[in-house]
Amino acid sequence: MFDLGWSEFLIVGFVLMMVVGPKDLPKVLRTFSKFSSQARSMAREFTSSLEEASKDANMGDVKQIVSDIKTGKFEDMADMMDDDMKSELDDIKASTGLSEVSDEIKSLQSDAKAAAETSSDDADTKRT
Repeated sequence: MFDLGWSEFLIVGFVLMMVVGPKDLPKVLRTFSKFSSQARSMAREFTSSLEEASKDANMGDVKQIVSDIKTGKFEDMADMMDDDMKSELDDIKASTGLSEVSDEIKSLQSDAKAAAETSSDDADTKRT
């Protein structure tokens, strides 16, 4: 974290010994170790609470998508999105009655095809 080597650690220890003194040095080190352990436990608790919040918010799908983007697995991501989109579209279709509109459009298309075929047949008979 601070990238301290042995030489820097020895210099800090020597300065600490001169400033605090050999008599109070164990108390200072004990206090420092308690503080550092409390800071580590607080950091662990914060990290675990963030992980729990992300699990509760269904962030696993987003995490999966991001990892798929990083690794280049776009097929899995597209399949997952297609499945989600299909279910949402089916819900919308059911709630708005779009199936009836779709049936009407299909019947109009078939009527238009039939009319086009009959008009082309009429044109062929007039030519002969």
